[in-house]
Amino acid sequence: MIVKNLKKNKNKYIVTIDNTDYTFSENIIVKYRLVKGKEIDNQTLKSAISENHYDSLYLKAERYAINYRKSEKEIVRYLKNKECDNQTIQKIVSKLRSLKLIDDSSLVIDLANSLVKKYNGKKMIEAKLKEKGINDELIDMALDNIDYDLYINYLEKLYLKVKDKYNKFDDDYIRINKIKAYLISRGYSYNDIALIKIK
Repeated sequence: MIVKNLKKNKNKYIVTIDNTDYTFSENIIVKYRLVKGKEIDNQTLKSAISENHYDSLYLKAERYAINYRKSEKEIVRYLKNKECDNQTIQKIVSKLRSLKLIDDSSLVIDLANSLVKKYNGKKMIEAKLKEKGINDELIDMALDNIDYDLYINYLEKLYLKVKDKYNKFDDDYIRINKIKAYLISRGYSYNDIALIKIK
């Protein structure tokens, strides 16, 4: 088989081998020296296609991991949706882990602190971390490391933010219980709520 043509299209190259067009990254062009007039065998072409496919999946996973920081399980889910085989998934995840582009132990603490500042109680934080596919041990560690004073401070801010919405209830008992129900729906416990003055 002979490389008949090579032309650049954005950051990819279209290579015509015999009468078939293939799209390769620059890395693959350089590594396999896919230049016009070069003769290559079927095994070399298969290797180039396979490696190019891996590179393409890796770059997509890398971009996905960097955007809004993703958990390992989210990356695995993403690659499965791209119909990636398990061996390739493990290879990509391992590389992303070694480059610290995915690190669940660091991510879980950052996420927990961020969720506190978005007025989420611990039960809501736990549920949101589970949705991201983070394991229970890391979730427990993150919940234990939340600054409790800051946590209660945000609970109080949330109460002050919403309390006027419940002024339509004349009965204090009903109004206070409606406020408490709302705070519980945000993931705060009765013990947390008992630490702020609801009136």
